[in-house]
Amino acid sequence: LKEIKAQTKVIGECTLQYNITQLSSSDTIGTKWVYVKGDQCKTILQTPQLIQTIVFNTQNTNATITKVIGASRFLQEVVYPPSGLPNLISMKEIPTDSAVQILGYSCKNLELQFSDGVIYQIWYTPEISISVNNFELAFKELSGLVLSYNIIPVNGSSIQYRAVSIDFSPISMSQFAINKMEYQVID
Repeated sequence: LKEIKAQTKVIGECTLQYNITQLSSSDTIGTKWVYVKGDQCKTILQTPQLIQTIVFNTQNTNATITKVIGASRFLQEVVYPPSGLPNLISMKEIPTDSAVQILGYSCKNLELQFSDGVIYQIWYTPEISISVNNFELAFKELSGLVLSYNIIPVNGSSIQYRAVSIDFSPISMSQFAINKMEYQVID
């Protein structure tokens, strides 16, 4: 008998919202939004101290990063993805006894380990994927949508990102526009 493998549906537009929690204390420390439209991606990381936005197009070699810290507003153009990233050492599926459901999707569990010692514990659904899945560079090898992930550094606190909403409504192109006049440009 051949196993029938379901085709992953690729979504070209969506908005994801993740709550960010420090695992040691279970304190919510921020929110991350991911906006995808075709080849374009915008992520917004918001904490009480900082709002950082990264806007990139997978067809280009640069990304724009903005940071708002208090009244200060900074903008930086960077090569994206950056060179000199840690290499992926291992990717292993973690068998689980029970199916994990996140936002109504059945999720598989993977563990990625990088050459710098950082471990990503990932829960993703193979049912759907988005046209720009590398909003977190560690996800570029996955064929599915990541709905939860823990980042476990060698030193320091582990952080969990868990999707709390997903919206497939169309996104305006203006969402990816940046008024560079509002920011101090840094090199």
